[in-house]
Amino acid sequence: MIGIIGVFVFLLGAATGSFLNVCIWRMPREESIVHPGSHCTRCNTSLSAADNIPLISFLLLRGKCRYCGAPISPRYFAIELLTAVYFLFTYYWFVIAGSFTSDAMRYIAFADAALFGAAMIAIFFIDLEHFIIPDELNIFGIVLGLVANGIAIATGNAGWTTNILGFQIPLPASIVGILVCGGVFLLITVASYFAFKKDAMGGGDIKLAAAVGANLALGPALLSFFLAVVMGSIIGVALILSRKKSRKDYLPFGPMMVAGALIAMFYGQELIRAWMNYSGLSIV
Repeated sequence: MIGIIGVFVFLLGAATGSFLNVCIWRMPREESIVHPGSHCTRCNTSLSAADNIPLISFLLLRGKCRYCGAPISPRYFAIELLTAVYFLFTYYWFVIAGSFTSDAMRYIAFADAALFGAAMIAIFFIDLEHFIIPDELNIFGIVLGLVANGIAIATGNAGWTTNILGFQIPLPASIVGILVCGGVFLLITVASYFAFKKDAMGGGDIKLAAAVGANLALGPALLSFFLAVVMGSIIGVALILSRKKSRKDYLPFGPMMVAGALIAMFYGQELIRAWMNYSGLSIV
């Protein structure tokens, strides 16, 4: 059962979503996420605590500023709800139904996945609208993966080496993920530049790949990139056929990487196992 803790997790997710709204608005504009406090972007009036209650305030104010009547984008409510539901799902996945034998590791895995997902949600909406991925969010993701892996090693739930196709690499999984995933994207960018005289992706995508590699096992991380390419191709073709985009228009890859990473984080091992069974290969 979800219980009281689940309700708390849902509310924590909604509050985190409220903070993500601040990041999504201010980071692309290079504004501080701390100062000034929350205010209406139309009339600049500072918002009271009653105006800042996640989910509830939007409904009570009927989507309008209390002071000037300017409409509030439904995206604010949607992101708060999305983050709350994501936190609750993550809590169920790792704490209620998790396979860890230690309760402490269940909550550590939940905290890591919740924070990683929060950063991914912010990246999704920022890159979708502004075509940039703030370095702060990528660095946060990389550090988070290193810290989580370090805790797992310290508690005996992970080792100092990483098994890749039967070979023991003398590096922790998070560092291997950073080097391999970030390196793959860097090589693609360099090769694209020399072959086509233009970058295949931005520096933010390379750093995001490193952040994904730091938090996911190498197999699921590489799977997430494959899923991102598939989703990007399908969406790109659909937009071109519907004449909403042309072949020359830029389609941000960050949102696809985020979607692929979150799918792979929860279902990556199952998808890899299903593919191995289907193809007749064995997992080393």
